[in-house]
Amino acid sequence: MQEDNPQGLSYKFGEFLLLADERMVLRGEERVHMTPRVFHVLRILLENAGHLVTKETLLRAVWQDSFVEEGNLNNTVSRLRKVLGEKPNENRFIETVPRVGYRFIADVEVVSDDAIPEKSVPTQRQETAIQDERRPGRGWVIASLAAISLAAIVAAAWYWSWKRPQPIVAADQLQKNPMQKNVPIRLTDNPTDDSRATWTSDGRIRFGRFQGKEPFAYVMNADGTDQHRDSSIANLKTGLWSPDDKKVIFYKERDDSGALYLANFDGSNEVRLPFQANNMEWSPDGTKVVYQFGRPTPDLYVYTFETGKSEVVVENPSFDGDPSFSPDGRRIAFVSGRDGNPEIYVQDLDGSNLHRLTDHPARDAFPTFSPDGTQIVFNSNREDENLDVYIMNADGSGVRRLTTWQSDEEEFPGCWSADGTKIFLISNRSGKDNLYVMNVEPFAPSEILKDASVDLQFPTFSPDGATILFQAEAEDKSGELRLFDIKSGRVSTLLKTTTGDGYPKFSPDGSMVVFQDRIERNGEICLIRADGSGGVKDLTNNPAKETVPSWSPDGSRIVFTSNRDGNYDIFQIYVMDADGSNQHPIYHSNAISAYASWSPDGREIVFANDKEDGRTGNFEIFVMEPETTAPERRLTFRPRYDIYPAFSPDGRRIAFVSSTDGNSEIYLMNADGSGLVRLTRDLAEDSQPAWSPDGSKIIFSSSRNGKVAIYEVVIG
Repeated sequence: MQEDNPQGLSYKFGEFLLLADERMVLRGEERVHMTPRVFHVLRILLENAGHLVTKETLLRAVWQDSFVEEGNLNNTVSRLRKVLGEKPNENRFIETVPRVGYRFIADVEVVSDDAIPEKSVPTQRQETAIQDERRPGRGWVIASLAAISLAAIVAAAWYWSWKRPQPIVAADQLQKNPMQKNVPIRLTDNPTDDSRATWTSDGRIRFGRFQGKEPFAYVMNADGTDQHRDSSIANLKTGLWSPDDKKVIFYKERDDSGALYLANFDGSNEVRLPFQANNMEWSPDGTKVVYQFGRPTPDLYVYTFETGKSEVVVENPSFDGDPSFSPDGRRIAFVSGRDGNPEIYVQDLDGSNLHRLTDHPARDAFPTFSPDGTQIVFNSNREDENLDVYIMNADGSGVRRLTTWQSDEEEFPGCWSADGTKIFLISNRSGKDNLYVMNVEPFAPSEILKDASVDLQFPTFSPDGATILFQAEAEDKSGELRLFDIKSGRVSTLLKTTTGDGYPKFSPDGSMVVFQDRIERNGEICLIRADGSGGVKDLTNNPAKETVPSWSPDGSRIVFTSNRDGNYDIFQIYVMDADGSNQHPIYHSNAISAYASWSPDGREIVFANDKEDGRTGNFEIFVMEPETTAPERRLTFRPRYDIYPAFSPDGRRIAFVSSTDGNSEIYLMNADGSGLVRLTRDLAEDSQPAWSPDGSKIIFSSSRNGKVAIYEVVIG
């Protein structure tokens, strides 16, 4: 390969002219903007036109001072093709030699600058020289600490003046303004590049900012204000803080040894770590880190602080990198080229249970688990030849695109907010890598019914899907059972109730409605015709409290919960015939059992119970076979509340509500408890899910716009 461009030589190819000394590419008299590394790759390919240039040669020449992986080169060549106007698979200028390298195949004419007409060169070219690029080499900087090999860094900081940005939309307005859902909101507006961002324990944002070619640690408020250099540790250059913010792994300013250090958040108890690394992340419990190391085909290692030792956890002749931990610390997600293309994999920390999650000819990168572990965000250039952020279920299913701008957007480990409703991302939409934050709700619920004067709760479909039955609750806690005709949009009142928590349900044939109400100051299960005729019938008529009724699939029985056994703090599951006769218990535990409902085939009842962990308020979802000796089966293993379970019409899935992440959200899982997916991601309270008869939609109540309203989410 030709190493140096002879002074004064430039290259003509197609409609383009590359001016080597000016570091500029022209199309006619129009300047073609490209980043320095894209320019550098193009120049090397032109210098060796017609000849194969290996990937290793390009990596060594273009990223000579950086620890980077092959994917950086792939992305750079992809950007070059786009700048030159190549369409997918066109190969008008550049030919890919699979797994080996690239060849410039168009005709190239070498010319001297003396032969170039002066008018072809923009007069401002000296002032508009291509600025330094960060993106291809930022895997280490953005994903963990620093992409640049620090042994080669010269400590020469430069300074600039910049106007402190005012946030376009304050971060706390993301949840208040429904129009901003899933739209990235810009937090920084800086003349140099910004990099990986994470939340601090006190609600601020840590991020990286380049000064020249070097990244430095910065902090700012959650709305993007008060951006300033992090001075919490003397000589801090870049750092990666532990999940509890008490420890930090960092590089020192003016230390060109490449050493990594570990210290407390205030710089005390500093020690030098016995390894170097790329792309690093802390384990959730802060006892270890996973990192990538090696070039050009790195492997993955785990360093345990207690033992002071590193152990290889992923080893393969191909590239393995971009690691991140699952929230429970038992698994890692990573990228591997072992099957010929960079794809996302997961495996247990001990090396077992390896699974490939993606299968796409594009490059997928930086998989990052959501805080609840049910979904993974990642980067890919699989659409529009841009890098975008995608989300998929933790098993690789349900891939959805989150960003659609015609620019590059990327997320990195640490991007999620603790409640799982937002992520940080980096976008070059403005020409520089700036930091954005966006809400993440891939299933995009829509509001279908609201009333500014009352809260709307307990929505449920009629068997034919034409009507929604729900309860309106006034401020005095009184209620109304109402019917919403979906086609006409008309709302009618079926019945005024004493309370607003009626849990109403249509009978399977749609002729009757069962609900809970207070009769003579006592909670009872009641029945009324769906047309309102015939009055209300008290089915239970018991001095104890009866609540949360649900029909059997054939309409012959009703399951409900009662504390009629003498201990008012203990609720058991009962069944009665549809006329109120034959009331008897079917499940007993020294705890609260509630929210019971039948499977579509009538063989099982799913319910919530708080017997686990000594009744500490930890409700879990169970399923049982009623009136048999078979033991119940536990389906969820999560902290806090898992309640309101509801089988899908085909019996294959269960929707339920969980408060694991701090507020109530709607989740889905398979009927055996596997395949957990978080359906809603919002700081409001989402609750009371109900399936449409065809299983394509779920309706639920939510307080996301102030008053509790009814929302719908399409799940396919």
